[in-house]
Amino acid sequence: MADKDGDKGVQPVRKKKQHAHPPHGGAWKVAFADFMTSMFALFLVLWIISSTSSSQKEAIAQYFRNPTIFRAGSASPLDMGGSEREKKNAEEHSEGRKQDEESTKMAALDSALTADSLLSSLGQQFKLKQTEQGLEIEISDAQGLGTFELGSAKMNPLMEEPLHHLARALKALPNKMVVAGHTDRYAYSTGGYSNWQLSADRANTVRDRITADGIEADHFSAVVGYGETELAKPEDPYAPENRRVTILVLKQSKKYKPGQGD
Repeated sequence: MADKDGDKGVQPVRKKKQHAHPPHGGAWKVAFADFMTSMFALFLVLWIISSTSSSQKEAIAQYFRNPTIFRAGSASPLDMGGSEREKKNAEEHSEGRKQDEESTKMAALDSALTADSLLSSLGQQFKLKQTEQGLEIEISDAQGLGTFELGSAKMNPLMEEPLHHLARALKALPNKMVVAGHTDRYAYSTGGYSNWQLSADRANTVRDRITADGIEADHFSAVVGYGETELAKPEDPYAPENRRVTILVLKQSKKYKPGQGD
């Protein structure tokens, strides 16, 4: 009986069944890394927006629209300050190239007019001069052959054909022009008409003549009369060389400045 009671007092040990768990995978690490990368990119963009100037933002936008524009300069649109220097250098280089092109154009016009046999036959009456503003073309009364009748704005018929040749060469250019009239020191004694009116009228006569050959009116920046104030030969104020009309063909980058090149 004791054995039976003792047997009843011993409780059997029950082992819990172990359930196998699947091994933990690394997918969450990849997702977390993607999240951190995205957050870093977001903060980087926010930093760029807050620390760049409007011109640098425009450079960044230009880069994404057309990356090839950076091949000749800085490799990065985020070159803080460097892109501004590159832009300034590029602008200066472009301006210098334009100046060279315009000087070449003026030189080509000079050569074309010099090669014209009719214009060359005028001798000292027809002169060309390169100036800072462009090419100055002078037609004067030198050598005694008057461009106009004495004391009048009526043109000498012998000058009609040379002006026709001149207009034909100028018509091909888009450049603006300034026509200026000049007289000698001989003064009018009657009628209230002065060298101011005479010089301006002669300049207008030349403008009318070359306009008739197809040069548009908007190609003229100014038509002016200087009277006797800018003598070609100040040592001889009555010399025929002082009676002249000049046509200044302006470089396209220049605006007419009185007293420079006319």
